[in-house]
Amino acid sequence: MKEKFILTFDLEFWHNSGFLKKYLPKDKNFSKDYIIESTEPILDLLNKYGHKATFFVLGRVAEKYPELIKKINNSGHEIGSHGYSHCSFFELNEEKLEKEIEITNTILKKITGKNPKGFRAPNFSLGEKTKWALKIIKKHFQYDSSLNPLSFSKLSMPVPEIAPSLGGIYFRILPLKLYLFLANLLSKQKPPVLYFHPYELFESSPKIDAGPWYKRKIKYWGTKTAWKKFEKLMGGFRFISYENFINQSAD
Repeated sequence: MKEKFILTFDLEFWHNSGFLKKYLPKDKNFSKDYIIESTEPILDLLNKYGHKATFFVLGRVAEKYPELIKKINNSGHEIGSHGYSHCSFFELNEEKLEKEIEITNTILKKITGKNPKGFRAPNFSLGEKTKWALKIIKKHFQYDSSLNPLSFSKLSMPVPEIAPSLGGIYFRILPLKLYLFLANLLSKQKPPVLYFHPYELFESSPKIDAGPWYKRKIKYWGTKTAWKKFEKLMGGFRFISYENFINQSAD
């Protein structure tokens, strides 16, 4: 049997990245958001190999592309919440966060017919300084997937935490074997959790020219070969969603 991984995607706009946020064009007229162009090929590839994944969807993306979210859901993938605006918890308070979650859950339920079970905070912003958010997460979700695996935070989580193991930037810059080795190393007593942003797997995704060269290098490094590497990854292992994992664990 092929080695099993939990596969997740943060479905957000390419310009939501906090890494280059302050270098975005001032007019912020992002007519090309690349949501459809980057997500459709992924869905086709998952369908080809029979994989399932969890998509943590930004409320604003679901609002703009309800048919895409419906297609993801109807294909048997899990729809989780990624909040509404992609504002870091450091930019929010309890009232604003709860409003964002309620708005997003309403949008997603209207599309899929059910409330999302899982949540992932933007930019790994759940930690010791933002633990005030935990009671809100507990109120609205059955599990969380927000904690940085490289953090030393010892938060006492009120719901099961299925922390991501290794993200797309490591996938892009590391040899595939090393990436998978590290993902397994970071995971304990469960399948490794891989997470990606659809736009980072395609060289043709929009880019910005502003900001320090080293930040732009890190942000776009490996995008030329990312899709071919992703195809190889999909063909070599078995991938399931969080929902699949939880259901299997309960059996």
